[in-house]
Amino acid sequence: MKEFTNNGVTKRCPRCGAAFVCTHDALCQCVGITLNENARAYLRAHYKDCLCRECLENISLTFSAQEETGD
Repeated sequence: MKEFTNNGVTKRCPRCGAAFVCTHDALCQCVGITLNENARAYLRAHYKDCLCRECLENISLTFSAQEETGD
């Protein structure tokens, strides 16, 4: 589902199904989320499109925790 709005494109998260707006600019919902290289590699391997902020934050936390524990 892609629907254009005044501020971007409404998308559906391929991980959880939540609807969100992707603007591909400094106001995008994903701005400020830090993803390490392992998280980026995981996203590239498993998803072809943007994920919602909640899923990106969850993936960021998961891979950050793995990095800290050495897993």
